[in-house]
Amino acid sequence: MKALWKNVRRFIAVENGLVTAEWVAITAGMVIAAVAIGFLVSKNTYKAGSKLGTTNTTTVNAVFGPNGSKLTGS
Repeated sequence: MKALWKNVRRFIAVENGLVTAEWVAITAGMVIAAVAIGFLVSKNTYKAGSKLGTTNTTTVNAVFGPNGSKLTGS
């Protein structure tokens, strides 16, 4: 039992593993933040693109007609 406590005390005293754990935590936080930001950007880009596509379709149909039926000279 003494050997177990000795090893536990030594494990707590050594800081090499702590630095590694900190880097793992920082990296995990950065990955989570990147995924969250990517999701937000993707979601908002889809909404804006859909709105733009609807507006363009409506404008083109008003000017040129569906399937180009208002085009002249062809």
